[in-house]
Amino acid sequence: MVERYDAIVCGGSFGGLAAAHQIGGRVLIIDRLAIGDGETSASAVPLACLENMDMSDCIDQVHEHMYIHTRHHVQRLTFFPFCTFNYRAFCEELFSRTGADYVQARITRARAGRVETTAGIFEAPIVIDSAGWRTAAGKGAERSARSPRKSFGIESRQSFRGEGLHFYVGPSRGPRRFYWAFPAGDHVRAGLATYSGHSDLSADLDTFCSELSLGSPGPIHGGFFTSRLTDPVRDGMFLVGDSAGMCLPVSGEGIRPALVFGQVAGRLADRVRAGEMRLDEALSSYRAFVNSRAKGYRLLERLQTVLNVLPDPLFATFAQLVSSRRALAYAVRGYWNVASPDLLTAVRTPEPLPVTAVPA
Repeated sequence: MVERYDAIVCGGSFGGLAAAHQIGGRVLIIDRLAIGDGETSASAVPLACLENMDMSDCIDQVHEHMYIHTRHHVQRLTFFPFCTFNYRAFCEELFSRTGADYVQARITRARAGRVETTAGIFEAPIVIDSAGWRTAAGKGAERSARSPRKSFGIESRQSFRGEGLHFYVGPSRGPRRFYWAFPAGDHVRAGLATYSGHSDLSADLDTFCSELSLGSPGPIHGGFFTSRLTDPVRDGMFLVGDSAGMCLPVSGEGIRPALVFGQVAGRLADRVRAGEMRLDEALSSYRAFVNSRAKGYRLLERLQTVLNVLPDPLFATFAQLVSSRRALAYAVRGYWNVASPDLLTAVRTPEPLPVTAVPA
């Protein structure tokens, strides 16, 4: 028996939950893991994201500054407040607000109107794919000519107390490693990533934790993430998060774009459900909104390509230049607007926010 819904959301993490939260009617969320399981990131976002979504109870620690550590220099940068937060608490709370049904199953195929899973077949006129870079929604589908670029990161957590988000730039011999240490209340989230897709990073993490006097890494989580924006519409579906390569290059920040684009997709989907828009009109509007931010993604992607191979002394010089007042103001404004937290809301909105104009 095929069960029908008003909308189906593939993926039960940031993008999927943000989208489902904006859709009324009968909504189904499908994920291979239970809600709150499968954390892969450092769970850090601009503080405004959680404040605007009324999710401040999930915050572990607020950070006013970030620090870039190169071999012989530490550069302090002040953008806007960031926070580390509890992934499980965030996902469980946001899911409770969606009012959606949930099925834990592996998705074998998804397309407009129909999602096939190991738990059965489900149908809905609206499908949102936020199941990640390996989503089954791409199987047998027309693929974008500009495929997502895969990156890889891992992280562990140790007891520690400190302030600020700390980034460490490893030697540029071969693929550069980007390390981080994010205090989160009573512990620190220490990890590293490479934009080359190289995934054998355990020994590097061991060395990094030792250099910070954190001891041996505890349980490790992580995985692949995307860092190249692709077409956000495929096979009649909205694509959100890693399914559309929305993780920001340079910073590796994927949560904020997933939340912002997820809510926008959900608002448009709800207008389709309510009969206020045709599906093709909503998909076109969503593509226009994402593409209006594509210039920022392309600039960050080019910068990432340079930073991957920039010699360490030049990387330190770059960090100093970015911290100058004029350059920092320009960088902050552009970085914020690429996926503005101002678009996030704590309530289900009856009308979508404008989807073609880029905020000033």
